[in-house]
Amino acid sequence: MLPLQMFTHPRVASSRFSRQACSFLSNRFHIRKSMSMSTLTSRNTAGSNESSTDRRPGMSQYRLIEDVEDLDIYHPGVYHPLQVGDALDNARYRVIDKLGYGGYSTIWLAQDLRKARYVAVKVITADASGYTQEASLISSLGNAPSRPERGVIPPLLDEFWVAGPNGRHKCIVTPPAQMSLFDTKESSKLALFRPKVARSIIAQLIHGPLTNGIPAQVFVPGWFGVRCEDIDISDERIFLNDFGESFNPNILPEFYSKALSLLQPPEARFSDEPLSFASDIWTLACIIWEVAAQRPLFDAFFPAADRVNAEQVEALGVLPPEWWEKWSAKLD
Repeated sequence: MLPLQMFTHPRVASSRFSRQACSFLSNRFHIRKSMSMSTLTSRNTAGSNESSTDRRPGMSQYRLIEDVEDLDIYHPGVYHPLQVGDALDNARYRVIDKLGYGGYSTIWLAQDLRKARYVAVKVITADASGYTQEASLISSLGNAPSRPERGVIPPLLDEFWVAGPNGRHKCIVTPPAQMSLFDTKESSKLALFRPKVARSIIAQLIHGPLTNGIPAQVFVPGWFGVRCEDIDISDERIFLNDFGESFNPNILPEFYSKALSLLQPPEARFSDEPLSFASDIWTLACIIWEVAAQRPLFDAFFPAADRVNAEQVEALGVLPPEWWEKWSAKLD
């Protein structure tokens, strides 16, 4: 099964990308808080039991930088520290900017020096690298007889491993895209695509398949996009990406949805049956609404499960009886 969490940030491909790619490099430093710089043991001053180096348990030793991944997760088993300018896979790829990150990977814009092209390199966390099936899923979709028209699924260009202070990391190489649909709507005050563009994007969605180890610098993801109302019908081609949590229900039954809570179908919470392709149809419908409308269908500010279910009932009516009985908070 291909959970449609991948549709929450589909990226729009554009021929303008290659002309913009080198213009948005960002070098932001992170520094340790002065409180945690010292590694000395506590030392009492005269008449005092307070330590000059104590730090409250659970407090991050790094400053929070907006749009940058949590630096405390740079430890063995998780992220691989990369810098703009780094070389990967025997110097075939040169990192030139950052595209994004998630709990499963960081994604970088790179130059393929062997073939003179731009690529997106997804560097997966060390722990997830041992079990991820993302590369094989992308390859299988690309080789399927019913492959979607116009290349909605980006081809798998390459895969390799990189070793670092936090472990061995699998890297997946695909063509880059200009921006996510989410980002292009967020950059706009109007938050509406032109009608022909929205219809084209929806058509593509429907026809598609369902300490050591801390980087010395961090990079805010580059912005290569435009506002949604400025996208022309000639630029509306999309890529469906981020297959890290995808699975085939005919091979591996799953009972827990990893889609964003606002996009999860009610059966993900109330049904005792494994998730199926029908669950993807629900999420696809939510994405179609978000593309065509100004705001999402479900838009709870704090999307706790009960709040999301309440919005679902408000919009669509009561749940089926067997699910309604299981919802203990339905009268709150």
